[in-house]
Amino acid sequence: MIRLRPAGQGKKTPVGVAWYRPEQWQRLREISIDKDVLEETHAEWVQNAERAVQELRRQGMKPVEVDVDVEELLKWCASQHIAVNGEARSTYVAAKLERVFDEKHDSGN
Repeated sequence: MIRLRPAGQGKKTPVGVAWYRPEQWQRLREISIDKDVLEETHAEWVQNAERAVQELRRQGMKPVEVDVDVEELLKWCASQHIAVNGEARSTYVAAKLERVFDEKHDSGN
């Protein structure tokens, strides 16, 4: 997760939250070098992710679910010459969210 706007600017701070597809969960575990920190099942992950989203809201942030295609993540990590781990997943989500915000800004929305 990453903040895109400094806190205290009068708006809730957007925070990217990776949102993984259920059919790709096992693939994510296969390609991640830190699979031991990932939940065994997608259902377990969803429960924890939803709690994290609620906590972010309580802290005054604006969680934004960012869809993650695991194969795209893997290609991105390869292009960056980095292993798939928590830091890489967070950086990927932040970059993807930033692109979305840039596209909205460029289109005037």
